[in-house]
Amino acid sequence: MDNLPEEMTLAIEIIRQLENLDYPPETILQAMTIICQDTLNKLSDSDRKKWQQFLLGSFNQSQ
Repeated sequence: MDNLPEEMTLAIEIIRQLENLDYPPETILQAMTIICQDTLNKLSDSDRKKWQQFLLGSFNQSQ
C-alpha cells in the first residue's frame, strides 16, 4: 500500500473499518452521503461545483 495514492490508501482503510462495523450497505451509503455533503460544504463555491460534477460523473460511469 506504500505505493498507492493517498486517496486510495484512505479509501481502503475506510472500507476495512466499515466491514468491521458490520452495518448494512444501505446504512453505509446513507452515511457516505452525509459525509460527502459535509465535506463539500467545507469547500469554496467553485471547488464545490467542480467536485459535485466529478462525483456525479463518477456515479454515472459506474452504472
